[in-house]
Amino acid sequence: MMTLPSRHQSRAILIGTSEYKHDSMHDLPAVANNLIALQEAFCDRKVWGLPPQHCRLIEEPATLPAMLVPLREAAGEAEDTLLVYYAGHGLIDTEGELHLSLTDTNSDPSYLPYTAVPYSQIRRAVLSSPAARRVVILDTCFSGRALGAMSSTDSVLQGVVDITGTVILTASPKTQAASAPMGAHFTAFTAELLEVLLNGISGQPQHLSIKAIYRHIHAKLKAAGRPLPQILNSNTAEELSLAINRAFRSHPKPENPAAKKSPPETPPGYGAIAGIELGALFPDRRALHDAKVHRPLEAGICGSRAKGGAESIVLSGGYKDDTDYGDVIIYTGHGGQASNGAHIADQDPNSTGNSALIASRITQIPVRVIRGAQAKTPFSPPIGYSYDGLFRVADYWTEPGKDGFLIIRFRLEGIEQLESVTNTPSIAPDRWSPVARGVFQDRQLSERLKKLYDYECQVCRIAIETMGGMRHAETFHFRSLGAPHKGPDILANMVCLCPNHHMLFELGTLTLDDTLRVIDQSTGVPITDLHLHRRHKIDLEHVKYHRNTHDPRLLRRHDFAG
Repeated sequence: MMTLPSRHQSRAILIGTSEYKHDSMHDLPAVANNLIALQEAFCDRKVWGLPPQHCRLIEEPATLPAMLVPLREAAGEAEDTLLVYYAGHGLIDTEGELHLSLTDTNSDPSYLPYTAVPYSQIRRAVLSSPAARRVVILDTCFSGRALGAMSSTDSVLQGVVDITGTVILTASPKTQAASAPMGAHFTAFTAELLEVLLNGISGQPQHLSIKAIYRHIHAKLKAAGRPLPQILNSNTAEELSLAINRAFRSHPKPENPAAKKSPPETPPGYGAIAGIELGALFPDRRALHDAKVHRPLEAGICGSRAKGGAESIVLSGGYKDDTDYGDVIIYTGHGGQASNGAHIADQDPNSTGNSALIASRITQIPVRVIRGAQAKTPFSPPIGYSYDGLFRVADYWTEPGKDGFLIIRFRLEGIEQLESVTNTPSIAPDRWSPVARGVFQDRQLSERLKKLYDYECQVCRIAIETMGGMRHAETFHFRSLGAPHKGPDILANMVCLCPNHHMLFELGTLTLDDTLRVIDQSTGVPITDLHLHRRHKIDLEHVKYHRNTHDPRLLRRHDFAG
């Protein structure tokens, strides 16, 4: 059975042009949606699991270098697999060569060599890659056709197939228009591709090959009366596994029991407890209490806001909304439950445990994490309780729980794991900034947004200047990059802020409404309009996500002081 391409030795470059300046070119709003959804899918560990820094978006390229330079960089970095995706208008010049459109493209065939990207340039970049396997996916259109019609040609791609280990998927044959239905969220071809990536194919093995994906999409589009995609490949490249089959069912592996440790007496407090090793097992809550690892005999959160935050938490299966990823934990706050475990009220941020964890987000004092066998996750001990190390509270937000009432959610990240990721030699620190395990922010993209605003905060219009005349600003993502939010690292999900307003947005004290007014969530009162550069477009879906995860019904009841 073929395995997935290496997550760390593979690269994906997703290119799309949805907006056009020339009158002869109509916009393709579905293309922008294609890019964001594909990046989220390829970065999902249940699909492929590419680190975000290895799955780059090239949105609305205006010039040849804007498209080709990032492509060439990705091609040079890829060792296992290189995947190149393009969606937008595809145009044929006077010589019959396919050109991929830019935002400034003029559809006149005689202007294409100067205003669009010849496919031969894409081929050259793909050919230069040391990657063992290359995948090119084209969902392209021709101008001059009816609004909503897309076209692609496979005849102009024949010259690419001579690259060993290359497979090419096109949205349609050369004689038909591929479908981009007016008003649809995605183009027809990419919609089916996403359907396969996110839901899998029943009856197929654990890993889906490109051939299996192609055949499934072909059958679905044929049944829908859509134009049929084409596949071209060399050296059985189509057998490459591209995604985990989410429709595959298998039996879980048995867990390995851990060795039992005898905990010595230690004083209470924050951080690691002397003499308690990582993975130490405890038979019951009394043993945790006696060892001062987790002092309460019943409460799941130990600590208080007044002392600086939570000392320790226990994951014991008491809250159905908890999610455990191992070194990342999505922990549900305390309260609002009936004796049977069902939520019967909104959780209160002022309760001792919840306010302690909120304080930990601000103070960044580490929190001890203990897992109980009752949680029944792959990371739970077989019996009793296990001490599983120090975590930091990286984020918190509100959302409706499974019973419909508002709950407070906390994202905790393992400190040792974060340090190992930060020091990973394969990650260029001058290019990528770690924000969570396996998740990195593109420093160059962040810097581009800051320069667009000359390092001025989009709320207060103040730029912080240091000695020597340097300016400092921070970028904030409305939809956080890490799990469970998995927001995209794109300008439409970002704002440029001073440190004060960055913290207020991060804590949810400030949000934006749909007209981009800055709202004080503690009072519900607008305080100012967000300053917006004409070249910076913000996606309201990400704004709404941030606003909805910091529900004012809870925030207005909480005193953030001290």
